[in-house]
Amino acid sequence: MIEIIPAPENVAAFRVADTVTAEDYDDIIPAIEKKLSDHPNIGVLADLTNFKDMTGGALRRDLQYGLSKLGEFHRFRRAAVISDKQWIRAATDIADALFPQIEARVFPEDEKADAMEWVAGVQ
Repeated sequence: MIEIIPAPENVAAFRVADTVTAEDYDDIIPAIEKKLSDHPNIGVLADLTNFKDMTGGALRRDLQYGLSKLGEFHRFRRAAVISDKQWIRAATDIADALFPQIEARVFPEDEKADAMEWVAGVQ
C-alpha cells in the first residue's frame, strides 16, 4: 500500500506499508506529475518504515515510470528515505551513486521531521 502524505508544495511524499502492488502507482504517479507541473524541481520523500514487499507488477510499473523520467532526473533534486532497515540504506546508497543528479539520504524513523525539512530544501 502507498499513501500520499501531507508535504510542502515542492515535495511528493508517500508512506509505503505492507506489500506494494502495481495498482498503488495509480495514485502516486499522477501526484508526482502534478508536483512536476507546478515546480521546476521537486523532492521526494518515501517513508518505508512499514514496507514489507513489492509484487512483480509493482516493480515493473516502478521501472517503467523511472525509465520514462530519465530525461527529467535532474528535476528530482532530493530523495529522502525513512527506514531503519540496512538493505534499504544500501539500496539508497547505490541509487545515490548511480544517479548523482539526485541527492539521496536515509533518515531513521525518529527523524521524520528532519527528513521532510531536508527534502523540502530543493532549489
